[in-house]
Amino acid sequence: MGRNKIVMKKIEDSTSRKQFYSNRKDSIVKKSNELAVVCGTDVGLLMFSPSGQLTTYSSKESIEDIMIEAMNKSVNPRPIPNLNEQLLMQSLKQSKSEGQMVGKIAIAEAHEKKLNELKETLREAQQKIRYCNPQVENISSVQEAEAYEQFLRSNMEQIQQSKAKLLGVQGLVHRNEYPAVNTEDTAAAGTSSGWMF
Repeated sequence: MGRNKIVMKKIEDSTSRKQFYSNRKDSIVKKSNELAVVCGTDVGLLMFSPSGQLTTYSSKESIEDIMIEAMNKSVNPRPIPNLNEQLLMQSLKQSKSEGQMVGKIAIAEAHEKKLNELKETLREAQQKIRYCNPQVENISSVQEAEAYEQFLRSNMEQIQQSKAKLLGVQGLVHRNEYPAVNTEDTAAAGTSSGWMF
């Protein structure tokens, strides 16, 4: 049995039509790219969705390049192009240069955003360094002094906790190596050598 021939006609329901377009447009762009790569051809694709949204594909830098090339390789080239063709060619070239400019602006904006993020990171790092090593003579307000004090206290607590963990691990090692050592002697030794806070 052969396949039934599908009758090609416009889908009347607008929601179904939009859904069908949405499902098929990506595969058409993919096929255009495959054709350009496998066959080494120049492919330009313009599609407008039922709602008017533009989708383009170009195997060259821009769709305008493909259109300019198509106009230059016209089947019936005329020695003197008519006014409409000249205007279209100028419009395509202008559109191409505007597209390039928009691309460069987008890159510059992305770089500027990244630079601002790096500046903020640097500012935060400098702030932390300033808190770690405050210039006491430059403290100009009680709030600033309290901020420095809070930061240093917080860091001291973290250091003390790390030190306690290290001493606990070392204490375990010492106890495993020397099981006969009295824990009271160890605590006294720790106090005399400055281990206790």
